[in-house]
Amino acid sequence: MLDFLQKAAAKAGRGLMTAFVRIGFRPKVRYIDKNRKKCKYGEPVIFVGNHTSHMDGLLTSVVFAPGKGCILVAKDWYEKPKFNWFLKNNRCIPMDRYGLDTGWLRLSSAAMKNGESVIIYPEGRTGKEEEPREFKSGFVMLAVMTKAKIVPYAVDGDYKVIFGKRQKMLIGEPIELTPEGKGLKPDYLEKESERFRQIVIELKHKIKEEL
Repeated sequence: MLDFLQKAAAKAGRGLMTAFVRIGFRPKVRYIDKNRKKCKYGEPVIFVGNHTSHMDGLLTSVVFAPGKGCILVAKDWYEKPKFNWFLKNNRCIPMDRYGLDTGWLRLSSAAMKNGESVIIYPEGRTGKEEEPREFKSGFVMLAVMTKAKIVPYAVDGDYKVIFGKRQKMLIGEPIELTPEGKGLKPDYLEKESERFRQIVIELKHKIKEEL
């Protein structure tokens, strides 16, 4: 009975969260492919982008909902009783940010086999710098394991609720890993991570030019 009530409450909370993002942040979302209207790709993908604020979790989980996006969250937050009931019922995957954790890879792979996509913040923490920090290579490892394509995106602007400038987001098209040296070798993982960081930087520049 408790599980049923938690699921019902989480679903209601999800609806309120979606309304808050749409009405409060008023995100201005655009796609590189202007014919694409929603984040539906016909197969599970890995979403990666810059991480400007803790509010990114709300924004991306709503924008990528049509693609069944699961979001990685810090394990220490996931396990807090006041948040756990909501997070575990809303496509959230815990990841230990303080230790060596491979459990999130297993959970993410399982989610993708179930037709869900995964949202990852490769920087590992928020930052206000003009360009994103070095990307950690976990998302590349997941792409190698699942053979999934990666969809880069960029977020720009401060989060303003109702008043002020709208939050901007530009979403790229699915990209495959390069075949050369494809595998889990450190130099390959580092090279691919930096390649996608540069793609996200380019998207962020386009936001300022086009949106």
